[in-house]
Amino acid sequence: MTTNYLQMMIDSLNKKKDILTRIIDLNEEQDNILSTSILDDAAFDSNMKAKGDCIDGLDRLDEGFQALFNRVRDEINNNKAMYTEEIAVMKKLITEVTELGAKIEVQEARNKVKVEAMFRRERQEHKEAKRSASMAKSYYQNMSKVSNEPQFMDTKQ
Repeated sequence: MTTNYLQMMIDSLNKKKDILTRIIDLNEEQDNILSTSILDDAAFDSNMKAKGDCIDGLDRLDEGFQALFNRVRDEINNNKAMYTEEIAVMKKLITEVTELGAKIEVQEARNKVKVEAMFRRERQEHKEAKRSASMAKSYYQNMSKVSNEPQFMDTKQ
């Protein structure tokens, strides 16, 4: 029975590895989206939704893994020699998952900087457009006050 649980834990770690690899691909896609001069809102939103779905999947896997581990922890600790092969496979997978997690953190930090720069640029462009519109409005208001009548009248006759 414990061997089955250990195999399910190994399967869970493999699935986690696949999801983390998918997140790495999504982060690279997000980097490309953020590197363009004009943001593709639909692509960015789609990318963020896909990453959110991956994170939800990771949460479910982690909960299931922990539940399985809690069931077999004592058995494994008491009979390590009996499960050395499975333990070795899990250690290897955990190392790989940890490395993928570290790579994702670096990607996320880099993309965060790009997102913040994009938002600053967007705010600046919005501010400049607002200022231009305000100046144009002021100009047209002032021009509408100017009448077509002569401003100076020659009163000499």
